[in-house]
Amino acid sequence: MKRLLSRLLIFAIIFTMLPAGVWAEEDLATSSPYYPDLMLISSNSIRAEAGDRETIEIELKNVGTERATNIVATLYSDETGTVLVTGSSSKKIDDIGFETNNNVESEYFTIDIDDDAEDDTYQMRLEVVYYNEYNNVDIHPVKYTLSKTINVRVTSSPTTPELIVSRVDLMPVIVLPGGDFIVGFELENDGDGPARDIKASIKGLTVDTFSLRAGLSTKTLTSINRGKKDYIYFELKAAKGLKAGNYELELEYSYKDDKGTKIGPEKEGFSIQVGSNLEQAANLLLQNITYPSGPLGQNKEVKVSMEIRNQGQSIAKNVVVNADSQESSGLVPKSLSTAKIDAIAPGETVKVEFLFLTAPNAMTSNYPINITVDYTDDLVSPELRDQISQMIGVFVNAPDEDANLSTPKLIIDRYSFSPTMVEAGQNFEMYLSFYNTNSSRAVRNIKIFLTAEEETDSGSVFTPVNSSNTFYIDSIAPKGRVEKTITMFTIPDAKAKTYTITANFEYEDSAANPYQAQEFIGIPVVQQSRLETGEVGYFPESYVGQSTPVSVEFYNTGKVTLYNMMVKLEGDFQTENGQYYVGNFDSGSSEYFEGYIIPMNPGELSGDIVFTFEDSTGQMQEVRKPFTLNVMDMMPMPEFPEGEPPIEEPMPEGSGGIKSFLIPAGVALAAIVAGVIFYRNRKAKKTPEEMEIDE
Repeated sequence: MKRLLSRLLIFAIIFTMLPAGVWAEEDLATSSPYYPDLMLISSNSIRAEAGDRETIEIELKNVGTERATNIVATLYSDETGTVLVTGSSSKKIDDIGFETNNNVESEYFTIDIDDDAEDDTYQMRLEVVYYNEYNNVDIHPVKYTLSKTINVRVTSSPTTPELIVSRVDLMPVIVLPGGDFIVGFELENDGDGPARDIKASIKGLTVDTFSLRAGLSTKTLTSINRGKKDYIYFELKAAKGLKAGNYELELEYSYKDDKGTKIGPEKEGFSIQVGSNLEQAANLLLQNITYPSGPLGQNKEVKVSMEIRNQGQSIAKNVVVNADSQESSGLVPKSLSTAKIDAIAPGETVKVEFLFLTAPNAMTSNYPINITVDYTDDLVSPELRDQISQMIGVFVNAPDEDANLSTPKLIIDRYSFSPTMVEAGQNFEMYLSFYNTNSSRAVRNIKIFLTAEEETDSGSVFTPVNSSNTFYIDSIAPKGRVEKTITMFTIPDAKAKTYTITANFEYEDSAANPYQAQEFIGIPVVQQSRLETGEVGYFPESYVGQSTPVSVEFYNTGKVTLYNMMVKLEGDFQTENGQYYVGNFDSGSSEYFEGYIIPMNPGELSGDIVFTFEDSTGQMQEVRKPFTLNVMDMMPMPEFPEGEPPIEEPMPEGSGGIKSFLIPAGVALAAIVAGVIFYRNRKAKKTPEEMEIDE
């Protein structure tokens, strides 16, 4: 009795654990007259050549009596790996109807045939899995399968490769003198067979133009199959001092076919664009030149001092400063006329002094001194040196000379500008004082015309406004002066440096003897610094003790670099990331600043984003962008009564909880009860002898 009850209980438990759909699936799959039936109606054979990429169409038709759903068609590569499925190997179709007008669907697979495939038929297995459709949710759909073999007939093709250069890359696009760069080539096989043992090199490299920086001079590739691509690159270096322009080079390459026959060498030309590195080079400026402006006697010491400032972005090296007297009969050097400086860093200023002596027998005249500064940096080769120059004049007045026999001298004894530093693109006033050095003889019919030594693409750097560059003075008395004020315009693209204007004199003395002379005027030009900013971004409201971001975008819209730029937040608050050092801010560049302020008190809070930098003259500039926001007290955090945690909402009863447990439990209980009743009925019918045997 106990043994039988145990068996019935185990049977009931196993019965309840099996899903109801299992029984229904077996019955319906065999007995139902309504079921889907898919068949392949497209061709199961295709032809292709070695190395080809082909598309296979799989066309399925439902010839059954019910809709086929959840259809997945999978195509497997052939066992040898010669014909491979590329891309997705499984395609999904939602359903295929059984009515005549919608019982056919198609899917497409892409296959690749190996370049070395031999003539043969390769088999690919197609497997389609699908299900029928039932409206009764308690019955599981029935799974059906369809298997077919797709035959791919491969024939060999010609094996002649043809390599072409399909792309040339230059990184960076514009190469700077002395800079490193990479040139890369994409090689594509446009022929009918694989290209093997590929060798490539660049022709035309020289130490004066471009040279190999690293790596091998010849690049090799094992092979490139038909229709495929591969990539090679070379690391090169441009020579220092290389002039801007386009330079032509060639890529030379050779390769072999399957039979080992060499093809090439073939050549592909390409160009390298070399730009100017003036924006990154050292740039020296002569400034604050001091020397005696009034007349000096004979045998007097003359001190000439100047400052040399590097307003470029590279270190100026091997700086040589010369101060040469152009007329040693009147002005001779007392100290060395050459000063050497090893290096001047960007933004650094170095002061240099020279001593001269007026000659004991110097005549009354203006004695010129030519100041030159030449230097180099890491962006140019050592033999190519930049040079700046400026001419100044020292006037010597010799006593006791024969006034009747002396030649009348006409000089510029003083000149100045308003403003003192001339800005590019602006007008300025040039004040000139013309002085007749002769103590007894007048000069007359004086013609003066100004010429500039340096011009740009836009023409002369300086242009007179509402006048010409030539003007006339009737006469200047002995020891007399005539002053002139000329309005000049400086072109906008003038570089920041000191330019020299030559004043050419043509005049006569009282006996109508003609004379000519020249004077030099040094004009320091600066480019106006121009910093533009966007709108300040911030939240108009914040809370005490909480950080809030403040941001702004800014741009250098001027034509010169802004040096040692710093951005910082200022105000009655604490900051996080409150300052940002930009360094040298190049012309045309843009930057972004974001800092955080932490208000400490409620109310209206004002602050500034402060930009500080040095302009091209070395002067410190400051730009402020104000902002104002409203600060509120910190919002209180919600608190719970002591000892009372927050009440949790009861979770809704799910349909899969107790109810899902009771159903199988009830079924099991019913099975047990039925078993007990069956056992009792059987026992009641047995004879006493049978009962003894069972027991």
